[in-house]
Amino acid sequence: MSRLRVRPLSALVIALLATPVGGPRSAAAQGATMSPIATSAGPVVGRDSAGVRRWFGIPFAAAPVGTLRWRPPQPVAAWKEPRAAAQFGPQCMQTDRLTKLFGGPMESISEDCLTLNVWSGARAGERRPVMVWIHGGAFTHGSGRSTVYDGTRLAELGAVVVTINYRLGIFGFLAHPALSAESPVHASGNYGLLDQAAALRWVQTEISAFGGDPANVTIFGESAGAFSVGYLLVSAPSQGLFHKAILESGSAFRIVSPLRGGPSSAESRGLAIAERLGANGASSDALAQLRAIPADSLLARVGESPLMATNETVDGLFLTEQPIVALDAGRVARVPIVIGSNADESTILIRDLKLRTAAELDSAARVSYPAHADRILAGYPAEGPVGPVKAFRLLWTDDVFTAPARETARAAARLGAPVFRYYYTRVASGMGGAALGAFHASEIPFVFGARGVTSPLWGTTSYDGALADAMSGAWVRFASTGDPNGGALPAWPRFTIDGDEAFEFGPALRAIPGPRPAQLDLIAAALRLRLVGANRTNAGGSR
Repeated sequence: MSRLRVRPLSALVIALLATPVGGPRSAAAQGATMSPIATSAGPVVGRDSAGVRRWFGIPFAAAPVGTLRWRPPQPVAAWKEPRAAAQFGPQCMQTDRLTKLFGGPMESISEDCLTLNVWSGARAGERRPVMVWIHGGAFTHGSGRSTVYDGTRLAELGAVVVTINYRLGIFGFLAHPALSAESPVHASGNYGLLDQAAALRWVQTEISAFGGDPANVTIFGESAGAFSVGYLLVSAPSQGLFHKAILESGSAFRIVSPLRGGPSSAESRGLAIAERLGANGASSDALAQLRAIPADSLLARVGESPLMATNETVDGLFLTEQPIVALDAGRVARVPIVIGSNADESTILIRDLKLRTAAELDSAARVSYPAHADRILAGYPAEGPVGPVKAFRLLWTDDVFTAPARETARAAARLGAPVFRYYYTRVASGMGGAALGAFHASEIPFVFGARGVTSPLWGTTSYDGALADAMSGAWVRFASTGDPNGGALPAWPRFTIDGDEAFEFGPALRAIPGPRPAQLDLIAAALRLRLVGANRTNAGGSR
């Protein structure tokens, strides 16, 4: 294994996110129809249910179809008649692999998918803090309509909640020389990230009509959604669109593809993908061929093939430098941050791990950490018959999540921004319980305040209600004031580099020392060396 990296959020976890939590909630908002709300594009009509008003499927950008495929999001066409906003819009294009694996209906998908959803308990004249959720899904799956992202409880606690869609996979992240050539700034790729920024601009312009305060916007997300938050933190054009950030199992401490250069550059991969799709070369004709492929056909031909995989990139527009470089240089938004990870992220993400022996662990560590392997292996000892698997899973968790979250917290703290770090430790009774531990994405229903988790995939514990109240309350207080403390929550100390503080959310709610500081220091140093190696590879390929 050459790298301890996979695209975050496995198929299994994505399926979890589609599972009803806290009892089924209809995709169509129940309750009374309301009077139209005026937006810049036209009036929308939502519904009111038990004091929480809801508007679903509101377009925030034009349909990215035809000649708008693989272009930055464009303004939505205006309408005059009141537009019904009681149904979620379709998901962005993605395969049905998950429904085949786990059964259940496939939600509607469409290339015309740039919509958002709003929950608000605000009344006339109120301006409540806004929380904009960016969903996970490895940048290939997911949407803002998932049941577990229901904003009702957070709205009841005082926030205006927005969930969004953004383009995924090849539709959202293809880079290609012809796309760069037609761009005024010679950029391509990252269309899904540009969609996120467009949704935030919509919030700035429109959210006051829904009772939200455009001067108090918190972006929050998990996995790919949290990495998106990290990218927004270091994206110069995105500054001013938000005022606080919450990153769950993601960070700004990332290495992404360069736009051009060597064989691993985004444009080189785009050329290879286009060739497999029958569009050879870097000309505008090749691009016209690609845009002429119907969306369903394009999705079917791309499928789940790793040869067709696209990635986030330093495109020169949304990202002008490597996120890890921007973070280390202090070129990051100086906003209050909550950031953390789960104790056992990897258990559900690498369930098919082939590594079984201490020798295999040693080999993997020496490839991934050539300058630090001996110290890394000493910090993650493979003791006992299942020791190599446990050690690798913890090492992988720390490499992808724990260490990058800590480095992001440190960078923000160096700038003087308020930072609050957490560590999630709830162990579910479902899906093997202790074997999975506090697995990736298992905190999401509690963040959204689900007191009664009915999904067997998440299981239950005796403290679920208290955990849901603690996490949802802390998240809303942070969105309101920049400080999660208050209510019945024990004191959550502000993170400092020397103190390395964290707050545990699990069977106990308490401040704790950050886990494994010496090991995380080694991993962070190794990640920085990977950036040097990646730069050398691409520089060599460009000669």
